[in-house]
Amino acid sequence: MNMSIDLNVNQEDSYRVEVSGWDAKENFFVEKTSLEWSSEDNKSIRLRSAIRPGCIVFVRLLQPLASGAAFPIAYEALTSAEKDEHGASRVSLERLHPRASYRETFAEDRMVVKVA
Repeated sequence: MNMSIDLNVNQEDSYRVEVSGWDAKENFFVEKTSLEWSSEDNKSIRLRSAIRPGCIVFVRLLQPLASGAAFPIAYEALTSAEKDEHGASRVSLERLHPRASYRETFAEDRMVVKVA
């Protein structure tokens, strides 16, 4: 089934991406879609795969930038709208940022004591 979803990919705030992750049934999926980025820094995608709010998806830009390869970025799915006539739901995203490692956290909070 190779249906084409009418996405506004020619808009300035829309980027072709590949999205991957685990759906609501815990099956791995990969879909090509469009990432829509509003002026308020809100991001959303349309997916055919059903995903739960709070799950993690990885978004990779398909249009290579001048800097070279596009690496996947982790996002948390916030909300999901009802499916449209093409069977896709709009999903709002929030970018995830890496946590500090234990060593980095410990180094910031420790007291330095010199022992002779």
